[in-house]
Amino acid sequence: MTVSGVAIDQNTCFQFKANFLPCTVLQVMRYDWEALEQQLLNTIRNAPPFFSDLPVIIDLDKIKSLGPLNFVKLKELLVANKMIPIGVRGGNEEQHLAANAAGLPTLSAGKLSVAETKPQKKEEPVVRLTKLVTTPIRSGMQVYAKESDLIVTAAVSQGAELLADGNIHVYGSLRGRVLAGVQGNLQARIYCRTLDAELVSIAGYYLTKEDMLHSPLGDGMKQIYLENEQVRISVL
Repeated sequence: MTVSGVAIDQNTCFQFKANFLPCTVLQVMRYDWEALEQQLLNTIRNAPPFFSDLPVIIDLDKIKSLGPLNFVKLKELLVANKMIPIGVRGGNEEQHLAANAAGLPTLSAGKLSVAETKPQKKEEPVVRLTKLVTTPIRSGMQVYAKESDLIVTAAVSQGAELLADGNIHVYGSLRGRVLAGVQGNLQARIYCRTLDAELVSIAGYYLTKEDMLHSPLGDGMKQIYLENEQVRISVL
């Protein structure tokens, strides 16, 4: 099994999945409290700014065959690490009752209703222009290319953020946070020459800067893409 492009074993308790609501889904994959707590703390240490004041939905779908969790302790752990637990989704009725008793409502965020899954009438394709930015993206700035690709020909500073529903191309030095396919496009990619980002993400799956230290970056143009729910980096 792998999470965020890093190989892990079957003892892994959870994985984070970014969700442009904006909130993050904490998907509990195995319930072992001590292991879950330690793995969560280790993950937060890799990118503290990413998790600060971050709304979190707890996803129980992978453990719906189990009984209730200790939601009080889980909620306290998230709050102690500056995250904001806003509810649970998935799971079973017993888990929902325990979560509700701990002050966590049952949500259906991110799920499609039956009506939404029905085939829709085919519409004419809409041609959208690529968003082009030719000036430096400085710390604290955010650039979002809605329903299009994003091309940046200048440098992106640490503390800046790039988001696009499509692909992202950066031809200057790339620092900061870069999120492509933020509305769930699994085919989106990130292209850059100089990669020194704090975080890269494709459709909610991400790598932190520490994760990327283990990737053979090399020289030349790089592409970042999703393969089997793993974020990959390769040199073109």
